[in-house]
Amino acid sequence: MKTWWLAIDKNDKNSSYLELKHKKIVAQGWSALGNLDLLRKCVPNNKKEFFSIIQLLGDVAYKSKGWWLHKDKKATRCPTVMWNLMNVKKGDLIVGIEGTQVMGICEMPVDGVESYRYDSGYEYAHTIGFPVKWIDWNKNNFGDFIPNAPEQSVQGIRGLNKESFDVKEAWKKYKSSQNG
Repeated sequence: MKTWWLAIDKNDKNSSYLELKHKKIVAQGWSALGNLDLLRKCVPNNKKEFFSIIQLLGDVAYKSKGWWLHKDKKATRCPTVMWNLMNVKKGDLIVGIEGTQVMGICEMPVDGVESYRYDSGYEYAHTIGFPVKWIDWNKNNFGDFIPNAPEQSVQGIRGLNKESFDVKEAWKKYKSSQNG
């Protein structure tokens, strides 16, 4: 079981934690890239090819937007986020954050690559996991423990390493309290 941070842009239309919770999904943006369904065959063995195709799709989709060439493409931000999204596995835990505020957690019911769907009606169009059950991170559910989100927030979805053990333990306690 791996643990992940999931950045959720609370300022973006239809991408808040509450929206993802309501839709029962894990999601990320760059909707103009289009449906990445055909790229699922690249995962998990062809990372270089996957990155190249995402970069080309972005060059076409965002050709008039300078931020793509200077930020998302060159730093491989977007390809890395999409690669990580597709590589989430069944049983992995995902901690959703808005900025640096921990909002909730979910356990993936299926592999990301197998559950990938594209929802063109939203900026966070690339979705996995349906149906996930997001659990609000609050004292009633997890006591006083709150994982420390990175000070600079997170770019998309990335491994939660520093407090992974503590998050797993908090999740186990929560689940056992629900099975009662």
